[in-house]
Amino acid sequence: MKLKIATGLATSALILSASAMAPGASPPNLAGLGAPSSGEAAVSKSLSATGGGGGNVAGAGNRLSSLLTGWAVPVLIVLGGCLLIGALLSRNIGASVGIVVVTLIGLIFLLAPSSIESLAKQIASTVL
Repeated sequence: MKLKIATGLATSALILSASAMAPGASPPNLAGLGAPSSGEAAVSKSLSATGGGGGNVAGAGNRLSSLLTGWAVPVLIVLGGCLLIGALLSRNIGASVGIVVVTLIGLIFLLAPSSIESLAKQIASTVL
């Protein structure tokens, strides 16, 4: 039993470390080469775009959704994989199926929200 727990923890740690070493995890620091840091570049871009010194909030919801989708999808996949490994190690097939279904539904909501919207409208038009 202790060997299964150790194996599960080691596998989870391996998955998490592999996801942390993604190809674009951290950009190189070019501040010493005369290039502005990313924070300075963002501030100068914001100031030059509006002229009044304030930021532009047009399309903030779209930018927020793309930001959340960018990091939420890998987090959901890793979390679902770790939970699935734990459920399979304990030989709980019902929990394994449930984890897979919930993870897939979450990924559909994140990756294809328009398909969920059209499905909900079709169900509503049929029922009502």
